[in-house]
Amino acid sequence: MTKTDPTSPGAEPTEPGAPEESFYEVPVELDDDGAAAPTPPPRDRRLALKVAAGVIALLVAAAGLIAYRAHHRRAVLKAGLARADELLRLDTAAGYREAAALLEPLAQLDHLEAGSVRAFALAMLFADYRDAGAEAEAAQLLVEPGRAEVVPRYAHLADAALALGRSSLGDATTAASAAQGGVWAEALQARIALRAGTLSAAIEPAAAAAEDGAFAAGLAIEGDVARRARNDPAAARASYAAALAASPTHPRAAFGLAKLALAGRIPPDDAVRALRRLLGDPSTPAPERGRAALHLAALQLRAGDRAGGAATLDSAGMDAPVRAWAERAAEKAAASRNGYEVADGTPAALQSASDDDPWVAPPPAPIPDHVGADPLDARPPPKHAAAKPHVKQASAKATGKKATTKKASKTAAKGSSAKKSAQKATTKKKAAETAARAQP
Repeated sequence: MTKTDPTSPGAEPTEPGAPEESFYEVPVELDDDGAAAPTPPPRDRRLALKVAAGVIALLVAAAGLIAYRAHHRRAVLKAGLARADELLRLDTAAGYREAAALLEPLAQLDHLEAGSVRAFALAMLFADYRDAGAEAEAAQLLVEPGRAEVVPRYAHLADAALALGRSSLGDATTAASAAQGGVWAEALQARIALRAGTLSAAIEPAAAAAEDGAFAAGLAIEGDVARRARNDPAAARASYAAALAASPTHPRAAFGLAKLALAGRIPPDDAVRALRRLLGDPSTPAPERGRAALHLAALQLRAGDRAGGAATLDSAGMDAPVRAWAERAAEKAAASRNGYEVADGTPAALQSASDDDPWVAPPPAPIPDHVGADPLDARPPPKHAAAKPHVKQASAKATGKKATTKKASKTAAKGSSAKKSAQKATTKKKAAETAARAQP
């Protein structure tokens, strides 16, 4: 601002004591009250704040994405394992293969749990259907679960199935016991006992496995135990039927009904339906379809349908030597009146782990003469039945002894009375004589 000189001409006089307007300028840093005004942030500081906010937003988004992916992974694993469990419970070759295929990508996400379940599916394919490739793959999948601090239950079950397929029954028992219960462990323990020929040891685990009314593997093995260990055809038939209701192409249940029918314990209709269904299932392996054809042909031959039996054997697609053996075995089973009997020299193409027992049924018990008797109730007579005649004889002897004792007692009593009467008479006689002597 330009200052006016007061001494210059034309200048207006100023009032004394009045300060000049331009003497002091208020700094921009102070407001009207004299307080410091906020300093606007520099440009680089504003940029840093924006970058920090962006980084925080990215971190939040990444954390959300990770949490979502973890949740999605858990959901996928849970759904996949649930579906695999449904397939495994069918206890068929098709069920095991589909479960193994379903779990293949999931085993990459979860080496312990999903990997162990997939190993079990492959191990059962080896144990029941002789799939050598499945054995090697299952063993590889079990390496990491076997080293875990806590070995998953399905890893123990897979070890048990592999050992059963190798006929290492001691190792199979140890692995099944390590699984610590569950229907699969119980079913495997029952199967191991039957394979070892210790039928009584299979009763308890088979009953535990069959408590789940929709578990085909447990129901079928319970049927085998009822048929072989308890000789209870009615219970065996019910267990096999329940297994087929849960898994319509279950081989062990179908073969069990066939053996009951060939033993004359049940009508053949139930067995025929189950065998036809198994024979017509393309997902069932060739050995099991061949066994179904063998049993079905035997039932047809027994019914007098030779053409039907021959057509059944032809439909199984056997080669000539196997076909010839199957025909002889079917004729032998049809002619047998002592129950089902395994034919010798079974070809490898017809060997099945689901039809592995050498059981021969005893002949049916004769029907009692009295009406309403159960022909299967061949109970021995009570142990005390033969002792009844001796009891009667002993009673008769005791009665005779009592009669003799009574007679002797009567005789002794009579003798005593007579003796007393004689003594009285003697006494009276002496008294009379004494009185006579006393008279004058």
